[in-house]
Amino acid sequence: MTLTSPTNTTVTYEKADPSELASLYQHLRVVDVVDALDGIGYFNIGLMDPEVRPLWSGMRFWGEAATIRAVPSNKPMWKLESTDDIVHAHGIWFEQNPPARLPNDLKPGHVVVMDAGGGPEVGFWGSENSMGAIIAGAVGIITDGYCRDTAEVELQRTPVVARHRGRTIIPGRIQAIETQTTIACGGVQVNPGDIVGADDDGVVVVPRDVALEVAKHAKAILLADMRSRRDKYERLGKPADQTVDVDAIETYYAAL
Repeated sequence: MTLTSPTNTTVTYEKADPSELASLYQHLRVVDVVDALDGIGYFNIGLMDPEVRPLWSGMRFWGEAATIRAVPSNKPMWKLESTDDIVHAHGIWFEQNPPARLPNDLKPGHVVVMDAGGGPEVGFWGSENSMGAIIAGAVGIITDGYCRDTAEVELQRTPVVARHRGRTIIPGRIQAIETQTTIACGGVQVNPGDIVGADDDGVVVVPRDVALEVAKHAKAILLADMRSRRDKYERLGKPADQTVDVDAIETYYAAL
């Protein structure tokens, strides 16, 4: 059986490499990692609010956090004079209110994590700019605010995790004021370089200083579960699939 990489990932690894933390998480489930965090005494640390969820089923990604902090703008967008101005409202707004932007040299495979600052309904993320983040090397986007154009996001299979589905646009509502700093997202602390993962069960953040230890425990948890499930597959006469391919996972994690 062939081991396939997690879905919707632009960066994949052939094997686990302790010098590349994200590679250690590629085939783990969020629940394995949560169990491992519990096991080292990190109860509920990194466990994002369950309302912060993937926008479509089957989404799965892991990577190092790249952070954005946003706040309400506290100033309305002015009335625009033409259809052309309305179409280009974002450019007009950003010219006078330049947002903080993530660095251009981020390593491919990062996860953009945004603190929306408790602002009003605003589709900061949508079907177009989320694809831009993926083109720039992100494997996922997480916000405790809003995403709009969500039918297109699902159709594109763009990996966006959000607390809410929204309708409005950015000008006059919210501003990104700081990047690559410590933020709060979904009730947890996130620092640049922390390992962040999402799947159908939700989101977890692993502090970077325990990421290697957590991965080792989580791998063992995953393999124990796979062996038990494989036994039950055999007893039920179910054909094996990659979720019970113990050999492939053991081979992938040979260096860990």
